[in-house]
Amino acid sequence: MIDGILLINKEVGITSYDVIRRLKKILPKGQKIGHAGTLDPFASGLLILLLGKCTKRMNDILQMEKEYLVKAEFGYSTDTQDITGEIIEKGDLENPLEKELIEKIIGENLVGKISQTPPQFSAKKINGKKAYEYARKNEKVNLAPKEIFVKSFNIEEYAWPHVTFRIVCSSGTYIRTLINDLGNESKYLATAVELKRIRIGKFTLDDAIQSEDLAEGVELNLINI
Repeated sequence: MIDGILLINKEVGITSYDVIRRLKKILPKGQKIGHAGTLDPFASGLLILLLGKCTKRMNDILQMEKEYLVKAEFGYSTDTQDITGEIIEKGDLENPLEKELIEKIIGENLVGKISQTPPQFSAKKINGKKAYEYARKNEKVNLAPKEIFVKSFNIEEYAWPHVTFRIVCSSGTYIRTLINDLGNESKYLATAVELKRIRIGKFTLDDAIQSEDLAEGVELNLINI
């Protein structure tokens, strides 16, 4: 049995469990594996895999602060709050939303302790089923708001109608929902079109292995704690 923490840079288009499937093919049979914090298929970036005895650290890592880069496109919203969904509403882009006004809306509404309602297309459990299972059948469920903490929410690049943000937040925060809420507060609507997780606690993307490189013979660079 191998014990340790493995940092993976997950590619776009696969699930977090797809990464585990790849890893299982190159590790000893019966190896215990878990991941600390799911990434949606449309998202990329840091995924922490726990091997052997380190799976006991899962809850500790799940509670760590997260840092993301997210690219938003203003002018429409989707049912999933990201680029994978169906457009449900369009906004008016005739006059660009100025960078300073975006910063003002964020500062007044979307930093510090805030209440966030999870999206319908999420893995939140309702009566034993995940919310997205209901959503795929066009069945709406009531999801309770949760208090989260957004430490920082800053503009990295402004190229209207695309704006890239760097967000540092507590565990359990839905980044695509923050972008959706920003769109609603601004009246312009907005959707997350790219999302990358770059840090979890002290663990950073710089030290991660590319998920595409998980194959027989690759050096895994395990962190032992």
